[in-house]
Amino acid sequence: MKDLLGESEQLIELYNEHSRTVRSCLKCYVKAMKQYISEGFTEEVSEMRDDVKKLETEADEVRRKIVRLLIEKRFLIPNTRRDFLNLLKFTDKVADYSESSLDYVVLQSMDITEVGQQKLQEILEITESQFEKLEKAIGYVFDDNQKAFDLVNEIGLLESEIDNLERELIDRLSHRDDLSFGLKSLYRDYLTMMANISDIIEDAADEIELIIALKRL
Repeated sequence: MKDLLGESEQLIELYNEHSRTVRSCLKCYVKAMKQYISEGFTEEVSEMRDDVKKLETEADEVRRKIVRLLIEKRFLIPNTRRDFLNLLKFTDKVADYSESSLDYVVLQSMDITEVGQQKLQEILEITESQFEKLEKAIGYVFDDNQKAFDLVNEIGLLESEIDNLERELIDRLSHRDDLSFGLKSLYRDYLTMMANISDIIEDAADEIELIIALKRL
């Protein structure tokens, strides 16, 4: 990471703070969703939703500090600044999507089958694993290209697993005669929102792959 940011320790510290905050936001989201899926909307889920909102706001505040620092200090050359801002944007969206996904589901009353609960929890766990790999990949991107590239590939494989689970759940929804068309649409929208978190993590990984490719030119 230092090669990307030059000698700016302040910028490195801020990015690490942002990444940690987003990770905390995602973990809180996953914990809240797992409890909601198994127990419904409880007081504890409500409290965790507030925590997710707070962490998302904190991540936004750190992101703005980073952007302001880049503009004022001009630590990076234009191309490098663009790559760094893209990584920052995608990382920040993980917190944004976590907040909006949780807000959406807790406003609904969902009747999720036991199999559906299991599949949704698998998606949550895989998504959390994806972000952990993304953090490592960012750390390796300029220190060890091969390790970063390997992690990017692993993130892509995990995203494919989530796609398969999403398709399986949508297929199960289409065969549920006990649900109205409106409820099926609601459930499908929620699945899409949940899967979007995985997609944005893969977008960040794709940006890392691009950076590595440009370095090899």
